[in-house]
Amino acid sequence: MKRNIWQQLPRPIIGLSPMDGYTDSAFRRVCKKANPDILVYTEFTSADGVHHNAQKLLEKFRFSDEEHPILAQIFGKDPETFATAARRLEAMGFDGIDINMGCPSKKVVRSEHGVALRKNHDLAFKLINTVAEATALPVSVKTRLGWSNAEDLIEFGVGCEQAGAQAIAIHGRTYNEPYNCPADFSPIAELQNRVSIPVLANGGITSVIDGIAKTEGLDGFLIGQAAIGNPWVFANTQPATFGEKLPLIKEHARLLFELKGPKGASLEIRKHLLAYVRGIPHAAEYRSQLVHVKTLEEVYHALDTILTQIENPAPEPMLNHATATT
Repeated sequence: MKRNIWQQLPRPIIGLSPMDGYTDSAFRRVCKKANPDILVYTEFTSADGVHHNAQKLLEKFRFSDEEHPILAQIFGKDPETFATAARRLEAMGFDGIDINMGCPSKKVVRSEHGVALRKNHDLAFKLINTVAEATALPVSVKTRLGWSNAEDLIEFGVGCEQAGAQAIAIHGRTYNEPYNCPADFSPIAELQNRVSIPVLANGGITSVIDGIAKTEGLDGFLIGQAAIGNPWVFANTQPATFGEKLPLIKEHARLLFELKGPKGASLEIRKHLLAYVRGIPHAAEYRSQLVHVKTLEEVYHALDTILTQIENPAPEPMLNHATATT
């Protein structure tokens, strides 16, 4: 019997957008601590790799019970490997399978994966149908407005639903538009009126309040880059001080070291730590300390030192009278 978590999720549906190199289990759990009700996705992972049982790629699918509801996101173009991957992911205990049809990476596009599928509707719909037939899990799609414009978005969205997709999330930019271009959600709202499945938007959303305001009429939204260094974007209130943020930052580090071990975690946590101190006074000085951490103890020590410096800033040097009056 088909399961459909999309019917059970509270509205608006709020989720952490999948981001390769960021949305691993540790970061997903940190964001869920800020808001336990959000939907999370794995990092996008090759269906071919899952099909061939590549252990390194399968590591990306590690998750804990507290992460539910969680979707496994896969990419590729081979229906056979999608079918095998779907069955394996269902056995792992995921709540749904999401097909990436939006990644703009040149390497991915050259392989005719990701957003390249927006130019090949027949293959895109075949992949959706293959996964829908291979598993009892609901299938969803993550894509963009289009290749160079949104002219075929309605056709594509309706086709996704007819092929078996039970939800679709759309980044409000085309492949040809840079990330500094404002996201356009109006075509997504038009699609919402033409399909019966949930439609989510993402792109440039900075908070829950911002998302609700920008996506009125839609079923929900995803937050991506704004959550890096600030998982509290999913909460109703923001911590007022760095000291209030510190317990969750330390928890993120602990989870990451537990997940990936000292070598992998020390490299991964650095980019998160640099984001966590973004915008605070003397951030550049703190970053120079954080980029060298190698152990969890060093992470804790660096963070405690930063907190001490913030709470007990060094006095400004006094100017002598002669200097002050020249």
